[in-house]
This record gives sequence, C-alpha cells and structure tokens, in this order.
Amino acid sequence: MNRELGGEHMNRPDASAALRVVLADDEPLVRAGLAGILETDDGVRVVAQASSGHEALTAVRAHRPDIVLLDVRMGTMDGLEALAKIRRTVGPLPCLMVTTFGEDEYVAEAIRLGADGFVLKAGDPRELLFAVHAAASGGAYFSPAVSRRLLQTGLGTRFVAQQDARERFDRLTPREQEVLELMGDGLPNPEIAECLHLAEGTVKVHVTSILRTTGARNRVEAALIAAHARAPGSPG
Repeated sequence: MNRELGGEHMNRPDASAALRVVLADDEPLVRAGLAGILETDDGVRVVAQASSGHEALTAVRAHRPDIVLLDVRMGTMDGLEALAKIRRTVGPLPCLMVTTFGEDEYVAEAIRLGADGFVLKAGDPRELLFAVHAAASGGAYFSPAVSRRLLQTGLGTRFVAQQDARERFDRLTPREQEVLELMGDGLPNPEIAECLHLAEGTVKVHVTSILRTTGARNRVEAALIAAHARAPGSPG
C-alpha cells in the first residue's frame, strides 16, 4: 500500500463540506459495496447512484457533484462514453474510473479521454477513499496495481515510452523531480506542499513547469512519466 494512504483525509469534521459523489456501476452489489465504503468517510456523501453511463450523466447534470466514479464497463452506456460526454458537456469535473484486471484497453482509452485516476474494484477500501479525495482536490491517482499493469503490458508506452520518460524526468530540477514523484503517488498540490514544506503557490509553479518541461498534457500523463522513470530497469 502506498505510504500516503493514511487516515488524515478520512473524517473531516464539517459534514457540510463533504465531497459530493455520483457513483455509477451496473452491478447492484458492487455499487452498494462501493457506496458503503464511501459512506464510512464523514468527508464524503454519495448524492446519486447510477446503473449506466446514461444515468450517471443525468445525475451529474442534476446534482453537480464534486467528483464522479465511473465503472469502466457498463451495459447501456459504458464509463468511457460517459466520461467523453462529461468532458464535452460539463467540463473538467474530476472523474475516477473503477476497473478490474483485464480491462487494459479500456484503461488506456480512459487515459486518452482525460480520466483523473483509476482504482481496482478489488482494491483496499482505503485506496478508494484516498483516490476520491486526491482526484477531487486536483490530483491524479493511479492504483499501484493499475500502474504496474500498464508498465507490464506496455500500454503505458502509448502515452510515453520508458526511455523517453527517463529523459523527460532528467530535464527537471531536483525539486521538480520530488514534486513529480509525489504527483505520481496521486497527491494534490496542498499535500505536496505539506510533504516538501513549501507554499502551495510554489508547488503550483513547479507543477506548471513540470507539465511544460515534460510535455505532459495533464497530471495523469505526468503520473505515467513518474511511474516509467522509476520503474525497475529504467535507464539512468
């Protein structure tokens, strides 16, 4: 489990500030299980549940949530189509994809469409809660298992080759490399600032420079660069 999966996110005392979540999965038992995990956190409130991408899109428009959880594969309209329509019609609403092993092509397409992170249905409940908080705060969270799978299958190289990732990483200053590694762990700017004892404004400047220097289009691609650069066997 990643070092950052602590309890500091999990129980915000001000319930009025709870993150508002729309959850979509076409399997009722899975959906109920995910909702149950989310509702253990006082800082999260599930405002709507959906059994299809179409229902998720309707719920997003009705509730204007802080974050959406989308099952990658659903019957009527899958998570990919829902993600694409949210991006076109709603804008930069954080969207976290829920996936299983063996859905590699779907994960790659979700990255292309601009997903803000990926968690496994069979993962640690703490990981789901951490990912929700991270993505809603502007981070981009990859389940370590999903990240490893992308590296093992080579699908991550559709976005950045390992050699190229190391070269891009090496262009950064030592401080920018530290920031990028924490971005790769899914941390949003406020937590990066806390970890490195920096002002949040300084972190924002570093993130802007990292994206410009590495050519990453967003934090998800930056996280892939971090994963490739520190993978075993990476040159350098």
